[in-house]
Amino acid sequence: MSEEKGQALKPGNKRAWLTVVGLGFLGGAGLSQILANSGNFIPLICADLQCDPGQLTLWITMYAIFMAISQPIVGRLWPKVSPKILVTTAFLVSMVAMALMGTYTEVWQFWISGAVIGVSGGFYFMVAAPYLITNWFAKKTGFALTAAGFISGILAVVLSPIDAAIIAAVGWRTAYFIVAIVSCVLALPFTLFVFEFDPAKLGMRPVGWEEGMETNTAGDLNAPGVPEKKAVSSVPFVMLFLVGGIFALYGGFQNLWGFAATEWGFDSMFTATMISATNLFMLFGPVIGLIIDKIGPWKTTFGVMAIQLVAGLGLLFVHGSEVSVLVFVFLFAFQGAIVGTLMPLLTRDAFGPKDYTKIFSYMQIGIGLIGGFSNPVISFFYTTFGSFSAALWFGVAIAVVCIVFAAIALVTKKPMQKTKWVDAE
Repeated sequence: MSEEKGQALKPGNKRAWLTVVGLGFLGGAGLSQILANSGNFIPLICADLQCDPGQLTLWITMYAIFMAISQPIVGRLWPKVSPKILVTTAFLVSMVAMALMGTYTEVWQFWISGAVIGVSGGFYFMVAAPYLITNWFAKKTGFALTAAGFISGILAVVLSPIDAAIIAAVGWRTAYFIVAIVSCVLALPFTLFVFEFDPAKLGMRPVGWEEGMETNTAGDLNAPGVPEKKAVSSVPFVMLFLVGGIFALYGGFQNLWGFAATEWGFDSMFTATMISATNLFMLFGPVIGLIIDKIGPWKTTFGVMAIQLVAGLGLLFVHGSEVSVLVFVFLFAFQGAIVGTLMPLLTRDAFGPKDYTKIFSYMQIGIGLIGGFSNPVISFFYTTFGSFSAALWFGVAIAVVCIVFAAIALVTKKPMQKTKWVDAE
């Protein structure tokens, strides 16, 4: 926005923070209810349909594949279609696809729902928060992103036992419909009445916007940045694409901590404690956000990767006590900050707001496609070598490779910007 236009707009702080709350509810009622809390349903479905969990959960792989396929369209539609229409429609389609799971009698039917959830969820699961928050916040972006994730995580924790109670009361088939209705009640008030892509359309300016700042609204024709076609052929883009996808492989460790606990001589109850230690990271998320706002996304990224490296080595060599294992498992969870918070900010910093939605949508392809196979990949190392140490060595390699790739992206960012950056008109 121009200085004259910016001065004419009123501060949008209240609406911006309400958007953050809404994004937290959208994440908790959407992504968490469909994916994170699906564990409440899967054992009962397998018992009822007499199917293998591996076959059933292929619907999650279908979700990852089709979400990746949808991303080029997602990045183009977001700046053009009101999120009130786009997100609401996509959310309702996801909820219908999830509710219909309560009617299925064949495993392949779940795969179809997974594909539908992938396409529809691609419009809001991982992109709504980065798109809206980076438009509504010129400053405090890191804290706002992590605050939305914090709210989403808390809501997921609260809803999981509620879902379990509903299933126990009415059975898993009816529960799917009730859970879908509850999710709609939580998310739709925000998607219908709060979300707006461009603050200027409401006569507001972003949080922290000051005189002399250029527009930070993604997709604005007058916004500065690297055009899409020039961006995707650049070295920083390739490196960040690989960082996002490869780092997403860390997501496969949490579901396999039980094998590590057994190998290290702990009982099955300790596995639940390890998972709880991992989940505690969400409480630390806003602190990560404050650090990002203080030192920037690049330094924070290298710090998180270093912590991930230490955590992997710690679990390899210092797993003799419960306390040490829980500390390193907690540190291991820092990987979530890269994929969920830092990747959109690194992309925005490198390429600017001009074609941000399009460029970040391509990043999501790597995260979705590669990360969607995180469980099979980590399982491969464990089963092939017969030890969880093999999987952890692979985790250490991930950290090292991603540190190198991120360093290359940082070093080549400024030369790329000098030749490909387009200033605001």
